[in-house]
Amino acid sequence: MKRVIFLMVAMTAVWSAATARDTEVSVSYGAAPAMTQISDYRDHWHGMDNCWGAVNFTIDHRFAPNLWIGLNYTLSTADSDAASDGRYGSVTWHGLLANVRYEWLSRPGWRLYSHVGVGALVQYYSPSWRDSYNRTLVGFQVSPIGIEADLGKHVGVFAELGYGVQGIGKAGIRVGF
Repeated sequence: MKRVIFLMVAMTAVWSAATARDTEVSVSYGAAPAMTQISDYRDHWHGMDNCWGAVNFTIDHRFAPNLWIGLNYTLSTADSDAASDGRYGSVTWHGLLANVRYEWLSRPGWRLYSHVGVGALVQYYSPSWRDSYNRTLVGFQVSPIGIEADLGKHVGVFAELGYGVQGIGKAGIRVGF
């Protein structure tokens, strides 16, 4: 929680000193990430559908009028009392994705866009029946529909619908500088 507060304070400081909006930092929450539905992302453990969602931190830079490229970090966890043969286990997922966002409709105050990302999904397993272990697989996010609305010159809110490690539905705030 301290990190989230620090990030919000830092984003506010950047926002107050900003003069352009070619780089954006965003924080978002994603509901129902793919880790709960794709069994390989949870090493075929059972009962991992109690995942609380995913928290996403992203930095993007505009490389062309409608094209943004950046990096995303995603964090999520889940646990189960019946992960394997009725025994307890927990999983923590860390994702690092390269992102591309393309704005296909832009009007004053709002934009429609599509977003894709691909990278690594590192999984930390803590089973009660053996030592902890790690796995790394390819992580992805495909969000064909996204909308962003400006709250001010350097701040906007956004929502996306898609599928992947960042969530089926994702919403958050962007600060540009």
